[in-house]
Amino acid sequence: MSEPLPISVHILTYNSAKTIARAIESVRGCSEVLVIDGGSTDDTRTIAQEHGARIIEQRPQEEQGTPLVNFAEARNRGLQAASKNWILALDSDEYASEELMEELRNLTQTGAPCACWIPRKYITTANRIVTHATTYPNARLYFFHKDVVTEWVKPVHEKPELQPGTPIHELKGASMAPLGSREEYKQKNLRYLQIEVESDGNSSWLHWFLHRVLHTLRSRSVAFVKLLWIWLLPHKNCVRLPLNHELLRFWYGWKLIVATCPLTRRSHENTH
Repeated sequence: MSEPLPISVHILTYNSAKTIARAIESVRGCSEVLVIDGGSTDDTRTIAQEHGARIIEQRPQEEQGTPLVNFAEARNRGLQAASKNWILALDSDEYASEELMEELRNLTQTGAPCACWIPRKYITTANRIVTHATTYPNARLYFFHKDVVTEWVKPVHEKPELQPGTPIHELKGASMAPLGSREEYKQKNLRYLQIEVESDGNSSWLHWFLHRVLHTLRSRSVAFVKLLWIWLLPHKNCVRLPLNHELLRFWYGWKLIVATCPLTRRSHENTH
């Protein structure tokens, strides 16, 4: 039997009983699994412990059980609690592919500190891997050595802040994300939207124009071109992300521009 990988896996959970066992089992070869829980009221914590995970709290007790507003802060708690130097971040509704785990085994054997982009691939309800989506390669810096990271940053769409000169690799193995319903996807985006609005605070018109309007229009313009390429041209063995999921990204971009506008925020403050 091979030695456990010197990896601490960090999984954020909140009422994730339906998917947490699959997530933990996919990283069974790792030395440590930390379930960073937000005060789940279902069987998440029990299932996680039954599968060998250690539970730590996302936030102070008085804040548990409410929507998480700072994902980076929760992941930093995982960094502080980790007993292994290599960190793998995984969402509770994902699981690690066998190919990814093999790549991580090879990386940890070299021992050279680095950070790695891990692509995220969607799985349809028919259990088919989505090959074409406007978000692809949808890669995140979700594997790294503790020595190359200072902390996680950004309250939503969090990412690790790397030390200058850190070697970065792109992995082929992916985290697999089974698709939820359109409504579930919409509700998740609404939670992200609320966090984005709160993180902007009383930011200026210039900040809104540069970071919300221009950035969003640029990213959605690129996505629109990719959408046309995916849906209008033939592709061999193509499994597309459902169009209603794709269109929700454009809806989210529009909502983000409107909701973070200083005029909208002032109007909202005046009505409360």
